[in-house]
Amino acid sequence: MNELKDKEVIALKHIIVYYLHHWKVFAVAFVISLIPAVLYLLLSPKTYEMASNIVIQDDKSLLSSGSMGLGDAAGIMKSFGLGGVSGSGINIDDELSALQSVDLLNKTVLDLGLNVEYYKPYAWKYQMYDETPLLIQADSSVFTSVYEDIALNVVVEKQNVKIIVETGKRKKEYKFTSLPAILNLEQGIFTVKYADDFRDSSPSVDMQIVVRPSRWVAEEILDDLVVEEYSKTSNVIELGWRDYEKRRGVDLLTTLVNNYNSRANMIKQEEGEKSLVFLNNRIDSVTFDLGNIEKAIAIYKAKNKLTDLEYDIQFYSEQMKELQSKIIEVEAQSHVIEMMDTYVKNPANQYNIVPTLLSVQEGEKGSAISLYNEALMERARLLQNSSENNPLIEAMEDRIKSLRSGVFLTIANAKNGLVLTLNDLKGKEKLIYDKMSSVPDQEREYIDYKRQQEILQGVYLILLQKREEIALAINGQSKSRALVIDSAYVKKMPVGPRKLFAAIGMLLFTLIIPIGYLFGKEQLLELIKIYRESKAAKFN
Repeated sequence: MNELKDKEVIALKHIIVYYLHHWKVFAVAFVISLIPAVLYLLLSPKTYEMASNIVIQDDKSLLSSGSMGLGDAAGIMKSFGLGGVSGSGINIDDELSALQSVDLLNKTVLDLGLNVEYYKPYAWKYQMYDETPLLIQADSSVFTSVYEDIALNVVVEKQNVKIIVETGKRKKEYKFTSLPAILNLEQGIFTVKYADDFRDSSPSVDMQIVVRPSRWVAEEILDDLVVEEYSKTSNVIELGWRDYEKRRGVDLLTTLVNNYNSRANMIKQEEGEKSLVFLNNRIDSVTFDLGNIEKAIAIYKAKNKLTDLEYDIQFYSEQMKELQSKIIEVEAQSHVIEMMDTYVKNPANQYNIVPTLLSVQEGEKGSAISLYNEALMERARLLQNSSENNPLIEAMEDRIKSLRSGVFLTIANAKNGLVLTLNDLKGKEKLIYDKMSSVPDQEREYIDYKRQQEILQGVYLILLQKREEIALAINGQSKSRALVIDSAYVKKMPVGPRKLFAAIGMLLFTLIIPIGYLFGKEQLLELIKIYRESKAAKFN
C-alpha cells in the first residue's frame, strides 16, 4: 500500500517538473492571452446599471372613499355598515406580474422605438439610441404588425442612396437619389430619413438598421429586467436595468412606470364611468319620488288649510326631535339597502362590483362584500392575460359564487336588523302619539309626509355626494397607482466590461492551452515511439 502511494507521489512530481521545465510555453500563452483581454476591455462599451424605486399605493376604489352624510350629520349610517368595493388592498405579487407583463413592455418598446435597432458603424453590435444619424418611420399599426426581422443595410453618399433589404431568405436592393426614401415592403411602408440633428449636414452614412417585432424585443427585455420587492413587509418595488446607453436605460424605466400608471388609471376610469351610470339612474329615481312627495305635501296643506301647522306642533316636535331623527336615519338606510339589494340580485350585475352607498365599515378588508369585490377584480386581472376556459378562471368563478351567497346573507341580515330597529323606534313613537291625542289627525299625516320628504332628501344628498367624489376621481384628481420615490437614475460605477472576467479568461487561457499543448505533444511522441518500437520488433 505504501509502495503504491510512493509511486503516485513520484508520478505527480514528474508531471509538475515536466510542466515547469516548459515554462516558456506558459509565458508565451500568457502574452498571447493579453491580446483578447485588452481588446475586451478596450472595445466593449462601458455598461451601467439604472435603477428606480416605486411604492404601490393602496388605491381605494372609486366607490369606497369614505362614509357619506346626511347634511351636517355626515355619518348617517355610522351605526350600520354595508360595504361595497373597499380598497382592494395590495397583492404585491400581482403588481410584480403586471410590471413584467409582455403587453406593458411591448407598449414601452413601441413608445421608445426600441423595436428599431440602429447599429453604430464600424462597431461590433453597438445599438445607438439618441445619436443615430438615420431614422426609420412607419405607422404605429405597421410596427405592431411586423412579424419577422427586417434588416436594412443603408449606404448614403452625395447623390446616391442604396438600401439592401433582407427579410428572412429574401433580399432586395433599392436605389434613391436622396433621403427621405420610402420603402414599400411586404410588411408595410417604411420611411428612411435623416435624424433632425443630421438633416442640415446630410453626412455620408453606411450603417445597419434592423426592424424587429416589438413583442420579441419586449420578451428579450423581460429576460434582463429586474423587478423585485424591496422587502416582504413593504409595498416598495425596485426596478433595475443594465445598458451601455445611459439615456435609453433611464427612458426605459421611466416609460415603463408611466405606462403602468396609465393602464391602472384607465381601469379606474372605466370602473368610475360604470359607477356614474349606476348613481345617475338612482338619482333620477329619487328625484322623481321627491318631486311627488313635495306635490303631495302642497296639496295636503291646501286641502286642510294648514298654513301655520309648524307653530301648532312645535311643542310636540321638540319632544319627538331625537326620536324622529333616528327613524329618518333608519328608513334612509332601508332605502339605500333596498337599492343595493336590487342591484346585487340583478343577473346583469353578476360580475360587477358592489358599489358603496353607506359607510365603509362593511367595506373594510376581510368582510364578505370586500372579499367578493376583491375576487371580482382578481377575475378581471386574470381575464386580461387568459381566456375564460382557463382552470384558474373556472376556480375563481366557483369562489365568486360562494362569496356572492355571503353578500346576499350580509344584505339580508342588514335588512332584518333594520326592521327590528325600526319597529322598536315606531313603538316608542306610538307612545308619544298617544299623548298627542289632542293633535288632529291631519297633523299626524302631515308629519308623515314631512318625514318621507326628509328621507328622500337624505338619500338624494348621499347619492349626489358620491357622484361628485367619483367625478373628481375619474377626472384625474386621484393618486397614481405607483408613486415614484426614486426616479430612474444611472449608478456611478460601471458594471462592465468586468476586469475580473478578463483576468479569469487570461488565467484559463494561460493554463489550459499550454497544458493541452504539452499533454497532446507528449501523447503524440509516446505513440510515435510505440509505433517505431513495434515496427522494429516486427522486422527483427
